[in-house]
Amino acid sequence: MALPNRKSRKVQVRGLDFRWAKGSRGDNGRGVATVQHASGQGSRLMIDPFGWLLYNIIPSAIEFALDHDWRPTESGPPFWIAYSDATMHPACFVLRSPSDPPFWRDPEREQLLLEARREWEKKNSEKERHR
Repeated sequence: MALPNRKSRKVQVRGLDFRWAKGSRGDNGRGVATVQHASGQGSRLMIDPFGWLLYNIIPSAIEFALDHDWRPTESGPPFWIAYSDATMHPACFVLRSPSDPPFWRDPEREQLLLEARREWEKKNSEKERHR
């Protein structure tokens, strides 16, 4: 089932068209964002936020998910990631699962973000060495 046009926004990443909508999540009131290929088919991307989830974050979240094997045009279960505005992009995204607690109250959130930051810095330093 496709996201409704009325309550969703368009975004293009890597030449692909997507629609996204910020939903309501009763336990935190911030809302989990849902991203779907514009065709309405395929796996959805679920973004569980800690902090403000603004429009300019969505393309970066899609890039992160695509880099971590999200297949938006293939059917399958939702692909979960979390976002925190407490860190600098792009280390502000981490992989999640639907069984994980909401990211805003996950007791391991700080450790997960620290590991994401280290991984991002390691990748960037390797890129710099190969230049």
